[in-house]
Amino acid sequence: MANDEQPSERLVAQRVRNRIMESLLGLSEGDRGVEESGPVEWFESFFDWFPYEGEPDWYPAMTDSEAEAVRQVCKLMQQAIADERIPKNPTADQVIRSDWPENIAPVARGALAHLMERGRFSEEIEESEPSNPIAWP
Repeated sequence: MANDEQPSERLVAQRVRNRIMESLLGLSEGDRGVEESGPVEWFESFFDWFPYEGEPDWYPAMTDSEAEAVRQVCKLMQQAIADERIPKNPTADQVIRSDWPENIAPVARGALAHLMERGRFSEEIEESEPSNPIAWP
């Protein structure tokens, strides 16, 4: 793809799926993920792709079962961000004390493992199935 060309919808979907996988990796680390990324980024890296409330309307380049696995993470993240124990600009300790990171971690690990069964898509060419043989993470 030349620098002046716009990526296709499919290529954008592949890239977004890859970014969602990166977000799931951070969520799968529980309390450590909050400490490493910071509390606001821990939430926002996920909510860059999904709504704060309600059902997501887009599961880019995902199978039905992958979308369901991610949907379960989304439901928990929506509950966590709505939790009144967590202020709008929380500290890492406030998020960790809520127990949400450790409750979300196993669900995020499961969703990430499911997405990894097919792997990551190319960032440069359209694919019907991921072909990237490089182990990640």
